[in-house]
Amino acid sequence: MLSDDILKNSEIQFKYRDISVANYPGFYHYHRGIEILFVHQGQGHIIMNRKMYDLNSGCIVLIQPFQLHRLNFEVSDQNPYERTVVTFEPSTFAPYFKSFPTVLRFFEHIWKEELSNQVFPMDSGAAYMSDIFERYNTKMSDRHGNEQLEAASILLIHILDYLKSLLEDSQLQGVPRTERSVEKIMQWVEEHYTEPFELSELAEELHLSRYHVSHLFRNETGSSITDYVIARRIRQACWLLKTESFTIEQIGSMVGIPNFSYFCRIFKKNIGVTPKQYRDSFI
Repeated sequence: MLSDDILKNSEIQFKYRDISVANYPGFYHYHRGIEILFVHQGQGHIIMNRKMYDLNSGCIVLIQPFQLHRLNFEVSDQNPYERTVVTFEPSTFAPYFKSFPTVLRFFEHIWKEELSNQVFPMDSGAAYMSDIFERYNTKMSDRHGNEQLEAASILLIHILDYLKSLLEDSQLQGVPRTERSVEKIMQWVEEHYTEPFELSELAEELHLSRYHVSHLFRNETGSSITDYVIARRIRQACWLLKTESFTIEQIGSMVGIPNFSYFCRIFKKNIGVTPKQYRDSFI
């Protein structure tokens, strides 16, 4: 379970018709931005806010910033899990929506307020949504910078406008979203995972006891905070191994694991290969 830092170097990430043909058990994670998940094929479920929602072909899911969630799909060659995923930084795109007041209101609702509905079966609208994603994928293949952001905003306007049409106006009368304690813990880890981890410091900042913080986190996620911190560090190490030329020992120190032998051991335990083997796979 870890954070998905895919927006670290981009305002939007777009994965079109990504396919899994082996079981997809998923893991608890969150994103800094808003995620829109569209299921082209597959049957599974998502767990959010302690509730489980069934997912199948044609479903679209809205996931809020820092919202802990877990996906699970039973997959085979005959029944693949195929999805398109858009993850974006909401503050970047808010200015693009100002000329569309109703879309802007819905956008702010899914960004900042408690949601009564986050899973939408598309039914007859599935083909429409699939076509939008296909056209966006074609447009984005050769666009960069502001042109990419502009094209992305058009995609998001199409999606949000359609989803808004599925809701009654009364469902948009939300209240400000309350940041849950687990989300505060994850945000603290995001800011401090490169430093030596001290549970007492985290507990003090949240004005809770060490026991309560640990119990709360495990109860919500099924994992310990220590495992979460390690997973976050390993995720960042993977990113650095793929994109930077620092030595493996330097990367271990950069992500908060300065003991080289321990870094290699814990990396292999989590990823299945050594840091060197992981880096070499991208050469």
